[in-house]
Amino acid sequence: MKLRLIAFFLFVFQVSQAQFTNTDVVAKIKIEKLDESISVIATATNTTEVYKSLKYTFSVFRTDSNNNVSKSNQEARFTMEANESKELSRGAISILDRDKIIVLLLIYEEDKIVGKDRMAFNEDTSKESEESEDDSSDDGIELKGIVTEETKTKPGKDFYDFFYTSYSLSQINGNKVVGVYEKLSFGRSTIIQVKIEDVVIHEFLGKPDLEYLEQMTKIAIRKVYKYFKDLKKQKNDIFQY
Repeated sequence: MKLRLIAFFLFVFQVSQAQFTNTDVVAKIKIEKLDESISVIATATNTTEVYKSLKYTFSVFRTDSNNNVSKSNQEARFTMEANESKELSRGAISILDRDKIIVLLLIYEEDKIVGKDRMAFNEDTSKESEESEDDSSDDGIELKGIVTEETKTKPGKDFYDFFYTSYSLSQINGNKVVGVYEKLSFGRSTIIQVKIEDVVIHEFLGKPDLEYLEQMTKIAIRKVYKYFKDLKKQKNDIFQY
């Protein structure tokens, strides 16, 4: 009985957490078909009666036939009046492109994701339908294998490059957004963090030493892998009880 109660409260907690996304601020990716391309438009809507100061990242992940992954990223801060909708960014995708393309829009308020949307082109839908029961996120938006970046220095960017490459090669494919953040510390030093949503998985002092950054990458990858493994086990335990 005690285990069932614990499982119930964990489930309620997960549902309540998911309700904070796309509630006050709604992220939406829209498309417009042109002659030989598709225009992909990032938009946001403030559904509240208060002024909002926000930030967005608009990312495009491209996987070619050799399974090589590349990423382009655009981010900026913006404000929204009460009940305002606005276009944040737009880009174009060729309709002749055969690469697997994932477009991701994330909207942050004080470093918390409050809005998100995802769109995919040329995905293997049959494979995704088989995995959707276990791997979909709580609010139904698939965010598998996504890594975002908010670094300030070259060591921070170098670590992100190491981490993103290792994460892709490890095929962890977690169903929550993994973020690499960098914040100022004492003096001229910085702290680099790897976070999954609001959970700090690993943090360390930033140093301009590639060997050190590679070592930190290995540690972070192991911790991220364990986090997703434990999360999956927890989800299985909830349904079991």
